[in-house]
Amino acid sequence: IGQLAAGVAHELNEPLSSILGFAQLLQHEAALPASGRKDIERIVAAALHAREIIKTLLLFARQTPTFKGPVDLNRVILGAIDLFQHQFEKDGIELRCELCPGLPALDADAGQLTQVLVNLVVNAVQAMPRGGRLLIQTRVEDGYLLCAVEDTGVGMTEEVQNRLFLPFFTTKEVNQGTGLGLPVAHGIVTSHGGTIEVASTPGRGSTFTIRLPLDPTPGPEKNPRA
Repeated sequence: IGQLAAGVAHELNEPLSSILGFAQLLQHEAALPASGRKDIERIVAAALHAREIIKTLLLFARQTPTFKGPVDLNRVILGAIDLFQHQFEKDGIELRCELCPGLPALDADAGQLTQVLVNLVVNAVQAMPRGGRLLIQTRVEDGYLLCAVEDTGVGMTEEVQNRLFLPFFTTKEVNQGTGLGLPVAHGIVTSHGGTIEVASTPGRGSTFTIRLPLDPTPGPEKNPRA
């Protein structure tokens, strides 16, 4: 599936770049009528959205480079949630962070782990349209760093949980999600030698738990040619 996704993404990149490039050129055409300018703006917006989907496909296919180094997981979490402070206030979401002090450093890609946390927080916020509580915890357990993201949202059925990490599966409205956020998060965590699990009850909320090894053993998934 990863090879197929990468192939599709690369094949779409060239025609999409042409569409975006010519549309942006037309935006600078002085003789363009107002109605046509609005249509061009729609084309540009749609092309930019498609380009972001392609970037996500490449990440899902592990075609983007990984830059690993010492990472403070607590700092990654604080940086990720800082992006949502206004959203939390607006949506009536109470944030609680119980971060274990003095966590040992991970050998990881900080940018990719930030993307994982952002995906999980976005899902949690969308699961609490009427407000609620978001709890993020970290701890060390049996040679692993654990990060749990728990919400008090709508929860999920067992059927939905079983399909969460399948590419393009989504329960969101049209144009509200691509169905690639959690598969990408799963791929990133797996490439770091870890696991991501979900426990959820309809009407009571969900908890995503990430386990990352403190001493990862290199595997085939870390080979950029795999």
